[in-house]
Amino acid sequence: MFNYSDVTVESLRKDLDNTISECKELIKDLKASSEVKLNNFNDMESMIYDLSGRVAFLGDVHPDEKIRDFGNEADSKIQNFALEIFNDSGLYEKYNDIDILNLDEEDLSFHKDLGLDFKDAGHGLSAEKKERLTEIEKKLIELGISFSENIAKDKTELMFLENELKGLSQNELQNLRKEGSNFVITMAYPDINAVSENCSVRKTREVVWKAFNNRSVKENSPILEEAVVLRNEKANLFGFNTWSEYRLQNRMAKGPSNVSSMYEELIPKLQKAADKEKNELVIDNIKINDIAPWDIRYFVSAERAKVSNVENSELKKYFYIHDVKNEMFKVCEEVFDLKIKRESNHNAWHDDVELWSLWEKDGPQLAYFYLDLHPRDGKFTHAAVFDISSGGTERQELPVCSMVANFPNPNTGDGLMTFDEVETLFHEFGHVLHNGIGKSKYTRFVGANCEWDFVEAPSQIMEHWVWKVECLTRISKHIETGESLSEQICAKLNKSKNIGVSLLTLRQVSFGLADQHLHGENFNDSLIEVEQTSQKVTTIAYPDDINHLAAFGHLLGGYDAAYYGYIWAEIIGDDLFSRFENEGVLSNKVGVEYKDKILKPGGTIPAEYMVKNFLGRKWNDKAFLSQKNLSK
Repeated sequence: MFNYSDVTVESLRKDLDNTISECKELIKDLKASSEVKLNNFNDMESMIYDLSGRVAFLGDVHPDEKIRDFGNEADSKIQNFALEIFNDSGLYEKYNDIDILNLDEEDLSFHKDLGLDFKDAGHGLSAEKKERLTEIEKKLIELGISFSENIAKDKTELMFLENELKGLSQNELQNLRKEGSNFVITMAYPDINAVSENCSVRKTREVVWKAFNNRSVKENSPILEEAVVLRNEKANLFGFNTWSEYRLQNRMAKGPSNVSSMYEELIPKLQKAADKEKNELVIDNIKINDIAPWDIRYFVSAERAKVSNVENSELKKYFYIHDVKNEMFKVCEEVFDLKIKRESNHNAWHDDVELWSLWEKDGPQLAYFYLDLHPRDGKFTHAAVFDISSGGTERQELPVCSMVANFPNPNTGDGLMTFDEVETLFHEFGHVLHNGIGKSKYTRFVGANCEWDFVEAPSQIMEHWVWKVECLTRISKHIETGESLSEQICAKLNKSKNIGVSLLTLRQVSFGLADQHLHGENFNDSLIEVEQTSQKVTTIAYPDDINHLAAFGHLLGGYDAAYYGYIWAEIIGDDLFSRFENEGVLSNKVGVEYKDKILKPGGTIPAEYMVKNFLGRKWNDKAFLSQKNLSK
């Protein structure tokens, strides 16, 4: 395992330079060789992949700002070097010399994928177009890193007196930093969640919501505008009308028309249900037509407390982060025939970070994973799982990934989670399982390296267990009494799952529509126009003085023209879970089959085939619509 605990800028720079030099030597030998094999290309990719996990990854997580800055600098160098590799005409010739006659299916998939990458690098374009393509790619790398860096560096803080934070529990107030008589609300998720869900002072919710959605707006708006123009130009170089068309050609959706069809089918159902939800949820004498986006989570939280007969602040006492995490592990061990073991964190980049190992039950070790769960200055601000190594090399035999999140820290506060945070923990652990269990002899197919619009399915399916009585009674444990939630309360909570679901889903749809707008024919529209147009779908009046697109990290973090994949994958994930619904929520038989047929293949088999193999039929949206109480 790589030792992150004692890295310095100098040691990381040496690793970066030496590994790139080593890779250049490998490429030189490869181009001089008379016999080229697919595995030569995989060795090259593994070297670059793992270098990114050792050095560039620290740009998102390391507590030392100098190391974070170097990690971002290294990320740029690594991405540009990868660009050079696929730009290399001599290497492309060697790729074309590979004999594919005796290759198996996995080999052929890797060979095809490599060909797509060489094509994407401009082989087949005129010299002039290829040169322009390289300029665009280099600029997009630079813009993407700056965009992410600006979000992480945003230090927006708001001050409120205690009477402006009515509704927050004493525990929640104690978790906040104080300056004199003022409480400080940062843009970290525990602070944002506490206000969004519990603060009865509407003006406070509004101020916090606007500040959160306007992060980095000054710095990132011009970056995003430039990126979408460059992407469209790149798509045009390859003969496509839009970036969305170009981007989706090799994904499950195949093209933007299928994304549009999904939304067109879904939106009317959601809007009809949302109108009903607004009437049912509205409180505090707010008029239906005046409902604002900063009201929704507050309404949902209040109604959920009413339905479950447990106040939100009291409910949190059942979800101490370490108790939830450890019971989640036990559920996964039982359902999927796994073993999860705590390891020493002496090699980690921060004392709060944990290291765990993943094993087959009574079998071999599969992987390692880190958990970096709490907010820190300059750290990645959202929740995600980062690949660190695909494994299979002398330096790192087993895959390694890290969950990076911003949950309440028991070392500085009470460590009590909202129910949404519990759901997010399960969601992200679905990615961890995918990364650890997915196997391939090729780096690019290991774990969650699959079609981008399928990648969220194994995480979306995990959210279901949070709500089920069989699981909920286990993951809940009162911080003071040690008692679990009763089956009756769990059943009521399960009934509360769909409170406000259409309003919340329409918010997600609006993100997907904004993404498609930015990468469609009208990419030149102003960001404020894109924002306002996409928000109309929510049926809620949005203010004209915010634009969340500048803080929407997904847009330059790999989800460009692909944010629709969250709902696309949720539909698939719900369908996959239908087998558990029918055969047993904690069924080990179904769990092992899911592990073997969905998680284990990684990206070696097209998602369409994997899903059909598990379900015994083509996937559909019946379970999704049923889960959300939407009529067909």
